[in-house]
Amino acid sequence: MIRDIDSSARQTIGQQQVQQHQLIYQYLRQGASSQTPPELIQKFQHLLQQGKNDDTQVTKALEKIIFAEESQFHMFLSQCFYTILDSWLHQSESLVYLDQLLNTLDVVCKASSYDRCRKQLIQLIKNYKQTEFYQQLKLIIALIHPSEVIAKKLDNSLVTNESADISNSLPTSLIDAYLIRYPYLYQCFLPQDFEAQKLIEAIQQLQSDRQKNFEILLSRHIIYRFRLKQFAQMRMMATGAGKMIMKVANPSLLSAKAFQIALQQYVGKIEQNNTLLERSQRFVAENKYRQTYQVFKQDLHRLLASNIKPRNNTYQFSSLLEQKLVDIFPQANDKPLNQTQILQTCRQLFSFLIPDPRLNEQRDQFAELVANLGTAQTMMVLIKMTLICPESKADLEKKICMIATHYQHQTIRQVPWLIKSLEHLLIAFSIYFGNIDVSIAKSALSNEQ
Repeated sequence: MIRDIDSSARQTIGQQQVQQHQLIYQYLRQGASSQTPPELIQKFQHLLQQGKNDDTQVTKALEKIIFAEESQFHMFLSQCFYTILDSWLHQSESLVYLDQLLNTLDVVCKASSYDRCRKQLIQLIKNYKQTEFYQQLKLIIALIHPSEVIAKKLDNSLVTNESADISNSLPTSLIDAYLIRYPYLYQCFLPQDFEAQKLIEAIQQLQSDRQKNFEILLSRHIIYRFRLKQFAQMRMMATGAGKMIMKVANPSLLSAKAFQIALQQYVGKIEQNNTLLERSQRFVAENKYRQTYQVFKQDLHRLLASNIKPRNNTYQFSSLLEQKLVDIFPQANDKPLNQTQILQTCRQLFSFLIPDPRLNEQRDQFAELVANLGTAQTMMVLIKMTLICPESKADLEKKICMIATHYQHQTIRQVPWLIKSLEHLLIAFSIYFGNIDVSIAKSALSNEQ
C-alpha cells in the first residue's frame, strides 16, 4: 500500500515537472515568433541571470526547476536552446545570432549573487557547461552556423578548389573546429532525446548536402588526374597541352603523398590484383560455402590481417585479432553462419579495436593501434569490415565519433593521427557509399605511382 502511494506521488511530481518545463518552452517559442533575436536573447539572458521575469507563472516554474534534480536541469537547459533553434531555422537572418545566444551562458557564469535562487541557478549553469549536453549543443550550433574561421576551413574543401592540406593548418587549431568537415559524424550529433524535429531534419539535410559537395570535388579531382594521365600518355605535356586543363586541388586535408596512398588503397589494386572492394565482395560471395560460424571467423581473420605490416615488430596485430575472434561467440562455432552473426562479430571487433576512451584502462588504445599500424593500414582494416557488412557502418561511425569528441579539445599537433583517420574515412565512405565513378578513379591510378 505504501509502495503504491510512493509510486503515485512520484508520478504526480513527474507530471508537474513536465508541465513546468513545457511552460518555459512555450514561453521561448512565443518569444522566438514575436520578438527579434536580440530581444529574445536579452530576455532569455535576463531569465537565466535573475531566475525570474515579468511573467509570474514562468518565474514560479523556473524556481521549481532550479531546485529539482540537477540531471533534469541539464536536459531542460539544452531543450531551451533547441526550442529557440527549432524556431529560428526558417529565419536564416536569425542564425547569425546563434553565437550570441550561446554566449548567454558565459555571461551568467560570470555573475554572482547572495540570493539563494540566483546562486543555485548560476551554479547549475556552471555545472552544465562541464557536461556532454553542452558539448553537443556547441557542436550543433557549429553545424548549423559555422563561425567565420570554421566556415572557411569547410569551404576550402567542400565549396572551392583551394587546397586545405593539414600541413598548412595551424598546429594550435583545436580538433573540434574540424568536426563539421565530416558529414558521417553528423548523425551522432543529433539531439535525438529532445523535441527538435525541425532541427534534426535540418542537420540531416546539411549532412546530405555537404557529403554530396565533397563527392563532387573528389570526383573532379580524380577526373583532373585522369586527364593529366591521358595527356602524359599521348606525350602532349611537353607541348604545353597540360596547361589547358583547369587544376582541381586535392580536396582533403591529407598531404599529396598521403592522399595518393589513400586513393591507391581504396581504388587501386592492392591484393591478388583485386581492389579492396572486389576482394571484400568475393569474401561475401564465399559465405555460402562456409558451413559454420567458426570457419567464417577464421577466414575473416585472414581477410583483415592480410598485408598488414605493423611498424613495430613486437606488436602482434594478427595474433591479437585472431584471439579476439576466437573469444567471440564460441558457443556458436559449430552453427550455420547467418547475417546476425556477421553483424554482431563486426560490432564486437569495432569495440575491440576502438574501445571507449572514457575508460581509463582503454583511453589511448586506439591511438596505440594507429601508432603501430599507421593510419592507412588501420583504416583499411575498419573499412574492410564495413564492406563485408554494410550494416555495421553506423557502428563504426559511432565509435569514431566517440574518439573524435574525446580528443576535440586537443590541437592538431597533439593528435595529428586523428585528423588523418577522419580524412581517410571521408574519402573511403565517399568512394564506397557515395556516387563517385570508381572506373575513372581506377584509370587515373593505374600505373600512377
